[in-house]
Amino acid sequence: MFAAADGQWRMPLQQVQINPHLLHAIVAVEDSRYYEHQGIDWKSAIGAVIEDVRHLGIHRGASTLTMQLHRLREPRRRTFWNKIEQAIRARQIERIQTKQQILVEYLNRAPFGGNLVGAGAASLRYVGRPCSNLSLAESALLAGLPQAPNRLRPDRYPTPAKARRDHVLARMLACGMIDKHQFDEAIAEPVSAAWHPLPQDESWAHGQEYLPVPPNDGAPCAGALPTLLRLANAHSGQTISTTIDSSIQQQAFRLAQQHLAKLHTSNVNAIAVVVLDTASANCLAAVSISDGAKDLDLTACARSTGSTLKPFIYAAAFEAGVCTPQTVLDDSPASWAGYAPADYDRKFRGQLTAAEALAESRNIPAMRVLADVGVQHTVGLMEAAGLKTLARSSRNYGLSLAIGGANATPMELAQAYATLARGGIVLSAKLFDEKPNFSLSRYSGGGLGWGFTQGGESSQSYAIQNEPPPQPSPGVPGEGERGAPAPTDGNDSLRCLDESACWQTLSAISGVDRTAAVCPEAARTFVAWKTGTSSGHRDAWCAAVTRHHTVVVWMGNIGDEGSEALVGQESAAPLALQLIAALDRTSNQPWPIVSSRPEVATARMTRPPVEQLTIVSPHPGEQFVLSDDLPVSKQRVMLRAVTTSSQARRIWWFVDQSPIGQSSAGQSLGWSPTPGSHTIRAVDENGKAATIRIVVR
Repeated sequence: MFAAADGQWRMPLQQVQINPHLLHAIVAVEDSRYYEHQGIDWKSAIGAVIEDVRHLGIHRGASTLTMQLHRLREPRRRTFWNKIEQAIRARQIERIQTKQQILVEYLNRAPFGGNLVGAGAASLRYVGRPCSNLSLAESALLAGLPQAPNRLRPDRYPTPAKARRDHVLARMLACGMIDKHQFDEAIAEPVSAAWHPLPQDESWAHGQEYLPVPPNDGAPCAGALPTLLRLANAHSGQTISTTIDSSIQQQAFRLAQQHLAKLHTSNVNAIAVVVLDTASANCLAAVSISDGAKDLDLTACARSTGSTLKPFIYAAAFEAGVCTPQTVLDDSPASWAGYAPADYDRKFRGQLTAAEALAESRNIPAMRVLADVGVQHTVGLMEAAGLKTLARSSRNYGLSLAIGGANATPMELAQAYATLARGGIVLSAKLFDEKPNFSLSRYSGGGLGWGFTQGGESSQSYAIQNEPPPQPSPGVPGEGERGAPAPTDGNDSLRCLDESACWQTLSAISGVDRTAAVCPEAARTFVAWKTGTSSGHRDAWCAAVTRHHTVVVWMGNIGDEGSEALVGQESAAPLALQLIAALDRTSNQPWPIVSSRPEVATARMTRPPVEQLTIVSPHPGEQFVLSDDLPVSKQRVMLRAVTTSSQARRIWWFVDQSPIGQSSAGQSLGWSPTPGSHTIRAVDENGKAATIRIVVR
């Protein structure tokens, strides 16, 4: 891949390849009334004209995004008459293009620093990931760059870039595009931009350099077309033997279509379903349905996981001996670093066992368990189980990992749950034979194959045709005659969790009565299942697993708007369990019963409320860069701590063991930093202390 003749890097994107947060962020910071005007914001324009006349020159801008787009198309000096022309052209543009088309073109033409033109190149350069996989904070970071792309380059000037990003996030909050919880999480995310190398092939598009979609895609492909197109792009001109079972694919597609139709009036227009053979990890079905983005593979799109990762937190705790399913936990109000989470029902259950806390998806117990097991250890386990998006993210995860602080794709989540059901043995989810017989072929129909013309050449068609998948094994590892273990070749590194921890975890979320309340037909299968609902009701999940099949359902909408209907227990779970009941026609046995070690089983993790002192600014490990444009004496790092005590009102501050002053609890104290690594310590009137380390460059 090379730069264009003018030395600029351009990687144009389609709307479905752009994270919706980035589209919202651009509007919030550049043109908050974008959807209310028709190219000219008269309110701002009149004020700008008055001020420009008063100063006899261009003093204040009032350019809408549409006007800026025209300037990017035809760059000219900033003069009064050129502004008039931009306004006229903006009105013409709005008559022939939709608002979304204008936004996408603007993001493809805007400067982002250096020789980067467009968000596609900027995302890969600064973040190292495609634009579709950006976090909210990363989207805000990019949205802030076009104002002063070289002065705000995040790889060179992270401090002003972070200040601009935080301004964008504040505008999004003020415009109602994000909620306070999302704002707080995004503000806390560090800026870790770098000048990443660009890919030397077309993998940057991640399967979204879209090929023409053949008509009647619902007939032979039954919702699998986006996934198959992604494979076709990765193996252009080859015939791939897929693991997809056409009958299971059609069954999953039909149920997904029916389920989505019921929720269409509730602003839910997208659904992804993944079905794996539990024993082999072969993908038996990959359904992707959405309005307005039929060629987007939703099974490979990372979304906020909600509470679906809680089983892996408890499995890690069971394996480490931190607790057992019988350990009594405390579900009562608590806070960490000023963050006080609550459960979906806004109630607290008091004392309950770990198994009950997991089955009921209680947030406080899960966060307490995660704190004891360790976040980094748990993230490593999740990565090993198949949740690779967690490892690729630049985020420093905290305890919010337990309640939706991470993203994963439906395919990754299915792989991870299948790993639990195999007793911790890791196998990668497969869509095609690892050693396929690649060859050019013409579409001949049958199975799940389909033909399409690539590159506009009508003389050559390629096809992906499925072979009969291997028969599902009769059981899972560790069941003696009822099931053979997956092959390990004597390599213990293929196991990421102890068998007993897996069985204990799955037993906790496979209660017959719990399942029957949602889908009576699935109760006989002893299915283990967990739901998830993301912040703002943007994502609804359910992961369900038996000895034979693993099913993951994600529901949402392409525009990323929230909907009260997007609740995992109410929208995703019925479909996942209905599909499990249809696939597992014979009754299964419960998961193996594993007795806990007595000394661990008697442990109690109940905790009376304790007074806590927490430093909320700066964040642990945060880096500050001193500006060359200001005297050091005028540059400040704001120190702020909060306490849960009603009596401690004063905070004493120490930097590298030297006192620097005091402040009221919740109030800030300015400190003039010096280059180097520093230890900051806060002590309140009750003797409670908190310590963090930061770096100043």
